Order: sequence, then C-alpha cells, then structure tokens
Amino acid sequence: MPSRKRAKRSFSRRFFLFALFIVLAILAYTVGWFYAADTLEQRTITAIEDLNLGHQRVNCEEPTARGYPFRIGLFCRSIFFEDAENGVSVSAGAFRSAAQVYQPMRTVGELDAPARIATPYLPAIEADWDNMRISAHLTASLPERISSQAKKVVLTLDDDARQPIARAESIQAHTRQNGADLDIALIAQGLSIDPTLTRDAAMPALDGELLVTLNDGVALVGNAAPGLSGRSGTIENLNIKAAEGGAGISLNGPIRIDNNGLVDAELRVTVNEPQKIAQLVGQIFPDKRNEIDGITAGLANLGSAPTLPVNIRQGRIFVGFLPLGKLPPVK
Repeated sequence: MPSRKRAKRSFSRRFFLFALFIVLAILAYTVGWFYAADTLEQRTITAIEDLNLGHQRVNCEEPTARGYPFRIGLFCRSIFFEDAENGVSVSAGAFRSAAQVYQPMRTVGELDAPARIATPYLPAIEADWDNMRISAHLTASLPERISSQAKKVVLTLDDDARQPIARAESIQAHTRQNGADLDIALIAQGLSIDPTLTRDAAMPALDGELLVTLNDGVALVGNAAPGLSGRSGTIENLNIKAAEGGAGISLNGPIRIDNNGLVDAELRVTVNEPQKIAQLVGQIFPDKRNEIDGITAGLANLGSAPTLPVNIRQGRIFVGFLPLGKLPPVK
C-alpha cells in the first residue's frame, strides 16, 4: 500500500510539473509575442518619422500589430504617400498584413479600395478593385521580392463627372532583386480603355505584359529622392495584344535615359497582323496616318508577323529611317 501511495504522489507531482511547464511556456510565448508586436509598432512609427524628414510624407494611420497567437502583422486604418517635390501623392484604404510567427520575413497582406492617385499635369485618378492581395519576402533592408494582384480594377477620373476611363479583369505587379539590378514585371488581363481617350476609336480588350530589368535598381529604390535620369536598363519583353485574336505588338531591347531625361533605345519590334494594328493606330493618331501607311506598306511583303528595328535617339523615334515622333523628357 505505501508503495502505491508513493507512486500516485510521484505521478501527480510529474503531472503538476508538466502542467506548470506548459503554463509558463504559454506565458513566456505571450510575453515574447507582445514584445515583438510593440517592437513592430515602434519601428513602424520610427520609419515613418524618418521618411517624413525630407520632401516625402508617409503615413500609416493608427499602426497596430495584430494576429496573436500564431501570426503577427501590421494593420493601418489607411495609408498615404506624398512626394511634394515631384507632385505625386497616393492614398488608399485599410492595410492588413500577416506572417507566421516562425517565418516573420514572409508576409502577406491586403489593401482596401479605393485609392486616389495624383500626378502633375494629369487629372487625379481614383482606382477601385474587388480584392488586392500582396505578398513579400523581407530582408533586413529592402524586400527581396514583392508581388501584388488586384481583380476587377476600375480607374475613374476624380472629378464631378466621375467618368470611368479604364477597366481590367486583373492587374499584377512583381519586383525582385537580381543582384544589384531590379526586375519589374507588370501584367494586365482584359484591359479596356474608354473611347474618349482614343479619339473615339473602338479599342478591343487587351492583354499586356511588361518585364524590365533596371540596372542598379536596388540602389535607386534605396535613394531618398529616386529619379530615372541617368539610368539604364533592358526591356526584356513588352507584349500588348488583343484579348481575343492574334493582333498585337511585342518589343525588347536596351534603353537609357540621359541626365537631361532624354531617351535612347535600340528596340526590336514584332507586329502581329500589321494591317489591323495600322488601322487602329491610324484612328487614334489621324495626323500620323501617312507615316503609318508608309510603314505598313513596307511591312506588307514581310509576312503576318514582321520584325523591324525601332531606334530612339535623344527622344526622337525612328522606324528604320522614317521619323515617327518624339518622346518628352523623363524625370
């Protein structure tokens, strides 16, 4: 009998110590989580204050860390960015992010519509969407990768008329570090443009894809006053085509912007079904119809998908030896 009582007391003691260990572990984890949450909030506030010292202004309204017990992330009631020097501002609704506590550098997020985008020399635009998701792989300095996707996007002029100017079934944006360079990809599906922007030309719904490598792009992103003057890169692929049908244009090649903002590029352009493309472009730019007809006539004997060189010299565009127009300087 005494041995049984001792065994029972021993078991009870072990069970009590095990339960106490679990309680202490939960308490330690809870203290650690709330410490990390407080650190995240304070670092966010400090980062915003540092960014607001120059010509830029950034705001995350009421930054709050949430997600206990298994996740941790930052919540903002609204977000705002303004570059007063360049006259650019962006505001949007609530932002929510979350990461697993055992993998805090891989985070996902959501951004609520609408967003208001203001740029110099153009009317302000309001962007609306059904759902925008963001994912990022963070590092100690800049994010290594960022991806975002918005569905059912509508762009509207922010004025009394409230006229929608463009719609898209889906828009994606991706960036990643490639050594010192930066790879940027933009993908649009089912993009339709209001005829008022194309001089009443009936534009088909478009699918588009842009992949650009920006030389020394990581340093550009880290610059407090970024600008494209004096930068160079490569258009790996720019493809715009009708969502239904084969008509479209694709191009690739190196591009450089000098210190005065003038563009130099050596591009190779492939035109699928050039007759259809020429007809559409001629409707949008009737003052260039003669030049477009001349180029189309030269392509007629090159097949249904000819490739031709397009050079840009100090902002002036040449198709072969024919001048086609001029690009304004880029900041």
